[in-house]
Amino acid sequence: MAHWDSLYIYYISGTGNARLSSEWVAEEFRKNGLRASVHQIDRLENISMPAANEKPLIGFAFPTHGFNAAPIMLRFIAGFPRGYGKEVFLLNTRAGMKLSRIFMPGITGLALILPAFLLYLKGYRCIGFRPVDLPSNWIPLHPGLRTKVIESIITHWQPVVRKFAGKLISGKKVYRGLFSLPLDLLVSPIAAGYYIGGRFFLSKTFIANSNCYNCGICIKECPTASIILVNNRPYWKLTCESCMRCMNLCPRKAIEAAHGIAAGMIFLFSLANGWLLMTIAGKLGIAEGALWWKILTQFIGIGVMVAVATVVYLAVHYAMAFKPIRWLARFTSLTTIPGWRRYRYLKNKRQ
Repeated sequence: MAHWDSLYIYYISGTGNARLSSEWVAEEFRKNGLRASVHQIDRLENISMPAANEKPLIGFAFPTHGFNAAPIMLRFIAGFPRGYGKEVFLLNTRAGMKLSRIFMPGITGLALILPAFLLYLKGYRCIGFRPVDLPSNWIPLHPGLRTKVIESIITHWQPVVRKFAGKLISGKKVYRGLFSLPLDLLVSPIAAGYYIGGRFFLSKTFIANSNCYNCGICIKECPTASIILVNNRPYWKLTCESCMRCMNLCPRKAIEAAHGIAAGMIFLFSLANGWLLMTIAGKLGIAEGALWWKILTQFIGIGVMVAVATVVYLAVHYAMAFKPIRWLARFTSLTTIPGWRRYRYLKNKRQ
């Protein structure tokens, strides 16, 4: 039996997967007579911390976004205080799918490595790394999974997570999440690109269609306070982390992924970025093969992409006051296709 007297798990969850995994771990600790509590870190507000006289094991559970940990969790870990013991564990949920009877894994990327490094710098030692492939909720890319498939994936993974908790309780170290390290390092450039710029582009791909009647659920439930009212319509700020909570909780399926608008952004970005780079290179007489210029162009491209996405999104947001624009935005979105399901598991529970 390990030497802790309590368990604290801090989680962020878009549609319930990280919360569900956290609860499974906490239940196993309680069965073994240990105090266990699960804490949501929405908006980084009202978060309970262990008492000074406790000897807790600390856990962090979070979804994998762009082959990285959810940005809000990285901020939370970066600001997490020292002095609550030395041992922690990480649990990342990934986009689980099912092909016939085969459970398909997601990819972790930097989702475990980067948080572990941040915690190491703060004096903590990770004794558990566990990816969990619960149902994918990435509705902009695919319809929500059928209920039967969702339940099957959850039934498959529940004992796996409970076994992971049991090993921690018995004092064992679990490094299962590091087995895929070669692949994770291979996709790390994508993870870095997503964190530096890709997530800001994705934050400008969500719109509210004419079914929206301003019930306020999306604004209230957004874990990063990234949805506001602009021109009396929900507006997604750059701080949106594309967690899918708003899209999957909306009672009228009024929130769409604007694929047509995103395609337009990419086209305009290509034109603007190409013109800007050619202009700069021509004015300064830069050799195309220069390594420093190749690196710099990547950062310039990210800046142009975010700027184009912001301007186009704002313009379209106001233009949607006109019916033809609303029609165009909605019907160039895959999420309007009949039968394009949302991820409904745990939809009636606070996420």
